[in-house]
Amino acid sequence: MASDEPGPGQKYAIQARRHIAALRRARPGITIEIRWCPAHKGIAGNEKADEWAKEAAGQPGPYRLLPRSLANLKRGISEKKWVEARRWAGGGTSKSKYRMPVSQMPDGAVAGSTKRLASRYYQLKTGHARTGQYPHWAKVRPTAQCWWCQCPAQTRDHLFKVCPEWKLQQKVLWAEVQQETRRWKSRSKIRDLLADGRCG
Repeated sequence: MASDEPGPGQKYAIQARRHIAALRRARPGITIEIRWCPAHKGIAGNEKADEWAKEAAGQPGPYRLLPRSLANLKRGISEKKWVEARRWAGGGTSKSKYRMPVSQMPDGAVAGSTKRLASRYYQLKTGHARTGQYPHWAKVRPTAQCWWCQCPAQTRDHLFKVCPEWKLQQKVLWAEVQQETRRWKSRSKIRDLLADGRCG
């Protein structure tokens, strides 16, 4: 051998060097030789032994598993993941398998708008808008009080119907709602307004 220095990741070479050092300490005059052994290929009997070893490695048994490096474990997981991904990609699917339910279809009212506007719209529609009520429910604010008019609960209905800070905007909004739906604000709930396609 050109060198007996272990390379990176050579776990067993490092262990062998430790054993050699221990032997030299125990018996100072000992002569130790490191010899290279050729691979199994082309040597009678060794190829069969190699075949049996590979066969045994692929079968579960009572033997103790040898430690594996983190890199080896990650590689095994990655290889398994890609095998499963190729199998999934090659498999067929029925037409109805990935059909989106009507309840999850994007709302036509905001289909062509900006992400920011669509985000605000869906927050209002689901009751997760940053009105006083939702942060209070999420324990971010101590109360649900309106920060414009000090009303005890700042809800969607409060902002769209009665908050004095938005009187002009409310007037325009409800005039258009009445024109489209023939309903005035006293007979409309905001959740119904946001669900009505005519109010988009």
